[in-house]
Amino acid sequence: KHGDDLRQDQVVLQFVLLMDLLLKRVNLDMRLTCYGALATGASSGVVQFVEDSRAVSDILADNQGSILNYLRAHNPDTAAPDGVSAVAIDSFTKSCAGYCVITYLLGVGDRHLDNIMVRKNGQLFHIDFGFILGRDPKPYPPPFKLTREMVEGMGGLESDQFMRFRRYCFQAYNWLRKSAKLFLNLLSLMVR
Repeated sequence: KHGDDLRQDQVVLQFVLLMDLLLKRVNLDMRLTCYGALATGASSGVVQFVEDSRAVSDILADNQGSILNYLRAHNPDTAAPDGVSAVAIDSFTKSCAGYCVITYLLGVGDRHLDNIMVRKNGQLFHIDFGFILGRDPKPYPPPFKLTREMVEGMGGLESDQFMRFRRYCFQAYNWLRKSAKLFLNLLSLMVR
């Protein structure tokens, strides 16, 4: 990648990996996609390609505005509710909860549907971390990105899966909060 400073991306992705490991240590697998980034200079670097993934904006454009249609096309199960395999819905729900918590804790800004991706297996993940620690190019940004289409991908506001999403968010936040001193110490190492 040329023209972008990937140093922040590299740091955020290391935090995602660390948070994933801490959550897995307490048997809370949020199905996070931990890909790599390496800054080779102030305006260049290398980012790992994540196969079978598309931006949410593209998914909505090609699937009648529905993430559920995309998941159904790649994970069909006629016996399951909404015709989508339970494993794909569970992956989508857990990863959505995990990234909502992580982007909230790290103050990741500039969240839009072009830098939120979904893999064919249902895992949601974020890319492009140029704005972190509360910085955002837009005034009054939301603390994290959760759209109506994402909620509908879980079955809607009244679904059991959305209740699980909320529970996963609470659990992940509470477990990660216990490691706040670790995160603050690691962030303090970046201060010049």
